[in-house]
Amino acid sequence: MKKILFLVNAGKITSNENGGASVYYSHLELLFKAGFHVEMVVLEWENQQIYIEEDYKEVSKFVSEISNYKVISKKHNKGLNRIVEAITNPSKFEYNFINKENFDFLKNKIQNNNIDLVWCEWRWSAILATNSALKIPVIYAHHDWEYKLAKLRKRRNFLQKFHTFQKKRVEMDIVKKATACISGSITEKEEIEKIASKKALYLPTTYKEIILKENNLEKAPSIMHLGGMNTTANRLGLERFLDVCWEDLKRKIPNVKLKVIGSLKQATPTLLKKLEDPQITCFGFVKDLNKVMIPKDIHIVPWEYNTGTRTRIPVILNYEQVLVATKPSVSCYKEITQENSVLCSNLEEMTEEIVNLYSNKERLHLLSSKGKEIFLETFTADNQFQKLKTFIHNLV
Repeated sequence: MKKILFLVNAGKITSNENGGASVYYSHLELLFKAGFHVEMVVLEWENQQIYIEEDYKEVSKFVSEISNYKVISKKHNKGLNRIVEAITNPSKFEYNFINKENFDFLKNKIQNNNIDLVWCEWRWSAILATNSALKIPVIYAHHDWEYKLAKLRKRRNFLQKFHTFQKKRVEMDIVKKATACISGSITEKEEIEKIASKKALYLPTTYKEIILKENNLEKAPSIMHLGGMNTTANRLGLERFLDVCWEDLKRKIPNVKLKVIGSLKQATPTLLKKLEDPQITCFGFVKDLNKVMIPKDIHIVPWEYNTGTRTRIPVILNYEQVLVATKPSVSCYKEITQENSVLCSNLEEMTEEIVNLYSNKERLHLLSSKGKEIFLETFTADNQFQKLKTFIHNLV
């Protein structure tokens, strides 16, 4: 049995905490189903979350060992050396954990535990592993392009733009140095293959099937938006929806309701003000989605870019809600088409499509059923673990 060292950030791992936690849970379950021996190391980064044993209770069944490591950080060089680093070593320039102590920890862990392959979740663990001169394969589980998201944030000064450029260099370097990459996005998988000139694996995030009881056949559907405001796509996308679509929808559907699920902690004051509407209900973080995700409701993804949406789309389909999304926001999934969802060229078109769904229950119910079919065909562990197993066995 091949041994995998699974590097992951500190924080609760479950399928309903946030997008990252859902991906981590999915990958651990898939590796377990594929028959690999997994040893997990929880990395505690400077000024980030710390290791709490209870956070890994749900995934303990998938791994043989869980340990933690406090990553060592060192101050950056100054003066001329700092300038040289910026030019020649962007990883060391941007991140203060590129040092011998952390490299030695990884190498010793691999040697002492007879590890065959290192699996890196998210960028920082991949930056650490790909700079450590390891002698075994390294898989980078890719989650979005950070530099692309950074470019979408408003009012960036020169220094922020410079760091975005440097982080792009780092991200390009990771996918080239890693032995292989895995992505939950078909478009990013193809980008990685072009950049790195090597094979990558498209591996959608998987979830357990939800068995639903309520069919929502009689009442008018609500409009739903799932996702915490700590994520750029959720925060900016929802604000754009309120600016472009919401007032028109209220005029055309006077009793329309919008339900927002997810933490508002990082919502901007402007967005919070817009959410103060008697026809909008904000639930905050909801532990049990069964209480709020009702079949046949209309679920919007108003984000206008190809990034930041991949974990909520399977959840929407699993709950038999009708996905209404901009085309760029779902291009990460080749399985999402006009046959099972409503795809819009822009937000103005989204308004019209929602109005049409309110007056066409037959179409609403058909799309709800088609979406669930695609979920069962694509977004369960039983449908994905075999291709992951084959992919890894070709590396080790």
